[in-house]
Amino acid sequence: MNQGKQFWISALLSSLTMALIMSGVLSGAKMGFSAQWPTVWLSSFLIAWPCALALNLTVLPKVRKLSQWLAC
Repeated sequence: MNQGKQFWISALLSSLTMALIMSGVLSGAKMGFSAQWPTVWLSSFLIAWPCALALNLTVLPKVRKLSQWLAC
């Protein structure tokens, strides 16, 4: 598989997964898992995913380089 394509797929899927789980857990912990929770979760997710994707594309490569340097 093309490494550029794999990079984008990985960035999209990892940011989607993290944003979905974290927004759900944090909104549920903050407001309780009530009937309004799914709506709040979706709203939080729609804000969290673009943020997570941007961080995944910009900060994560630097974190990987730092962790590689620290491991040496």
